[in-house]
Amino acid sequence: MQKRSLAEMLAEVKALEAKERELKAAMREKKRIAAVEYADNLSPEEKQKQIAEAEAILATATKDTAKAKATFKESMLGIRERVSFAKEILAFVAWKQSASLPKVKNSITIEKNVLRFNREGLKEIAVDVSLPNWQGTFKAELAKQGINGVDRVADNIVYKAHTMLAANVSIK
Repeated sequence: MQKRSLAEMLAEVKALEAKERELKAAMREKKRIAAVEYADNLSPEEKQKQIAEAEAILATATKDTAKAKATFKESMLGIRERVSFAKEILAFVAWKQSASLPKVKNSITIEKNVLRFNREGLKEIAVDVSLPNWQGTFKAELAKQGINGVDRVADNIVYKAHTMLAANVSIK
């Protein structure tokens, strides 16, 4: 196999392009001749018949196009309604989340000598604060429900209860 030069390959490309142009010109000429011969050999009645047939095809095509557009518009309106409804639901849910009261993680209430502690996921803990070691009892009750002193969560809860009780006593 010999290597061909770039000039030879470009010459071949130009020759093929010229051949392609000639073929296209011959094809256009053949189409023109066929159209002229066909039109010349048709009787006026046959021409009118074919024109009417073509117009009927175009009319049905326009009707079908209009029908398809109307169907598309109707389906798009249905889709848009569903999307707007879904957006309303999402907006309501988001509003509900942003406008609602925040979740109460810890709730401490004091009634007379009883301190009540509520926390989501735990049972209510009631401790008598009139006893001298109420803080130890409260911490033990927290430990029974899984809140231990490892990360000082129980100590923090007991401290908040103590400060709340101290504030409550000073108010009375």
